[in-house]
Amino acid sequence: MQPQNQAPVSNPNDTQTSTGGCCNIGPTPTPVIFLFVTLLMTTSATAMLCAAIMTDHWEHVTWDRTSLDKLANESSTHNLHWLLDGRVARLPIKKHGDRGGVFLVPMHGGIWTLCIDLTEHDMRLLGRVGFPHVAPCINYLAGTMENARGEEQRNDWQHRMQNLSISCSLVCLIILGSAALVGAFGVCQRQISAILVTGVMYLLAALFALFTLMIIHFKRQQGRPLLDSDFDGTVDGLVAVRGAAKAAQNLLGARVFTTSWSLDLGWGGVVLCSITSILWILLSKIMRYNPFSALMI
Repeated sequence: MQPQNQAPVSNPNDTQTSTGGCCNIGPTPTPVIFLFVTLLMTTSATAMLCAAIMTDHWEHVTWDRTSLDKLANESSTHNLHWLLDGRVARLPIKKHGDRGGVFLVPMHGGIWTLCIDLTEHDMRLLGRVGFPHVAPCINYLAGTMENARGEEQRNDWQHRMQNLSISCSLVCLIILGSAALVGAFGVCQRQISAILVTGVMYLLAALFALFTLMIIHFKRQQGRPLLDSDFDGTVDGLVAVRGAAKAAQNLLGARVFTTSWSLDLGWGGVVLCSITSILWILLSKIMRYNPFSALMI
């Protein structure tokens, strides 16, 4: 006869199962957090790099008044007239009399644009003394850089560098757009290969953006003499009628070229794109060894 007060024998497997059931909280959310950080960094890098490329404040062109007055005094033919509180100088030309001539104005330029840094009101005031009717901005892609002979003035160093920077920036924009599509496909369809390709594409975008930045930085290393056929507004800092810009040839040494905030955005975009590339590559590794498909369903 068995004792009535004998306690039931517990099964060790039952204890382990119960303990495991209590401590099992599901898959770790780390992959999802990493995915969220990757997408956030991707959006920031893409927006910053696109904003840098599309804006037109990569460099500013100004005139050093002290140097300009000194150069003008060295030539007996130069008699500068300062306008708009010293922001604009007018170099009269004899055949134009008291109106017209060469106007030395501040400008700001981008990868494919060059804009006069004056308001419409300022340009109307200058029009009273013969300021030419020119477009506020010149687009290098619009074919406005052709002279009267129909020949492109892009054989010198600066225009070649301008063409290279335009090409690299366009390639960068194409890569960014393609990377966004490939990355969205990889995340939605859980395709590890597509996510890895996205990381490589962002690395290529950063590389071409770096090329653009370096070209913009070094394009001012060489120059060329002005020609009689120079078109209106195509010379940095000068606005004049056709053929008149050559009169200011010896004043170009007073120009000051400074980089501006678009270039800083470009450098920030390059850094963020490089970090984004690393994050996408790491994301492909995480998906390979620690799938988060269950967390996304």
